[in-house]
Amino acid sequence: MLSATFAAALGSLVLAIPGTAPAYAATGVSLPLYQLADMKVDGSHQKIFLSMPAGADGRVVVSDYDGKSTWLSGLPGAGGLALSPDEQTLYVAARDIDTIVAYDTATLAETARYHVGDGIAPWGVAVAGGKLWFGYGSGGDLGSIDIGAAEPVVALGLDSSLDFGAELVASPADPNVLVVGTGDPNRNTLTVYDVSSGSPVMTKRRVLSGTEMNGLRDIDVAPDGRSIVTAALISPGYRAFRLDDLSDVATHAAPAPASPVAVAAGPDGTVAGATQNTSADVPDVSVYAPQASAPLTSVEVGTATQTPVVRGLAWAPDGSRLFAVTNESGVMGLRFHSLPVTTPVQTTLDLVAPATSRKGRTLTLTGTLTPGIAPGTTVTVTRHDAAAPEGVSLGSVPVAADGTFTATDTPAKPGEVRYVVTYGGDRWHTASSAEATVEITRS
Repeated sequence: MLSATFAAALGSLVLAIPGTAPAYAATGVSLPLYQLADMKVDGSHQKIFLSMPAGADGRVVVSDYDGKSTWLSGLPGAGGLALSPDEQTLYVAARDIDTIVAYDTATLAETARYHVGDGIAPWGVAVAGGKLWFGYGSGGDLGSIDIGAAEPVVALGLDSSLDFGAELVASPADPNVLVVGTGDPNRNTLTVYDVSSGSPVMTKRRVLSGTEMNGLRDIDVAPDGRSIVTAALISPGYRAFRLDDLSDVATHAAPAPASPVAVAAGPDGTVAGATQNTSADVPDVSVYAPQASAPLTSVEVGTATQTPVVRGLAWAPDGSRLFAVTNESGVMGLRFHSLPVTTPVQTTLDLVAPATSRKGRTLTLTGTLTPGIAPGTTVTVTRHDAAAPEGVSLGSVPVAADGTFTATDTPAKPGEVRYVVTYGGDRWHTASSAEATVEITRS
């Protein structure tokens, strides 16, 4: 095991209100690898694991949140990574030696080696249903290892309809759900398996057309287990699908003409997506509220000549940071960016009410909350009048996807009535309020 220290300062994320020019994050720090196969974050020990498959140099780089690094060597063809649900074990698929290697995430000591068969070439890996699942083979298939058994048993040939680079991910919300995505141009599929029995039982599969999703590059499952998000070579953006039936949920629009390369679902359902581009006018990373098309914020990572790499995006489990990996044409080695999430987006509330209304008649208040807010957002409406100058709550009103909302009231007495609408804010948005006054007449 060799070690290295990142010498440069970490970047910082500058949030920008949609529509403004992308802000720049610092250039990041050099990584001791020049290819990236996979990336996982261990929140328990605050470590980031990054795999490099390059031949005999295959390794897994281990960085902490502050940029100090080391690496695990002797992993030819290091590809897919998986963490156990308790984050105590890291699994690395070493394709070129047909082996999956386990490490203690606290000590980085090797704890087990699982040889899956000569020529099997495991790639994507995930832990679900008490087993370790892996995609393998030049044609594509699914295998498993019963890692809980006294003598681990390898099972092969569980689904030959996959492809060589199949991406595997478990549901954080259900230990018995396994999701697999394929990106072969002729087999763009998403598949959900129930693995509670120890065998993969397909519960849903969706075959996507070339215009829907062509060339899957990255896949993640939201922490609540309700949706799957994807990044693909050809796609209108970062696609979100319902996990239970694989129906469309949303498309988080990627900035044109850049191509999506990575996607990650944050702990609160926020989606981060990265594009492959070297234009200063096109942001590298965008962050979206769940189901929202337009980004909450965007950032240009590093210099304009740096671009995010495939699967080079991951959240810290507590949502405090977003990690990105970039490369630069003609430059050997990748760069690591730790992007603290600290600055909320400023929100604005507008409220419109009639100037006058008769007592006993229902009046309508309309308003808009900007910028885009996550589905399920509400605003609170309060009425202030002579009978209740301190205010009487009229309850919460849902905000539509476009930010608009409508509330009604039926004042019983004449006089001036002041309506106050309040949005309490969330992790990504500041609180805001607006008010309007209506003169209530007798007739």
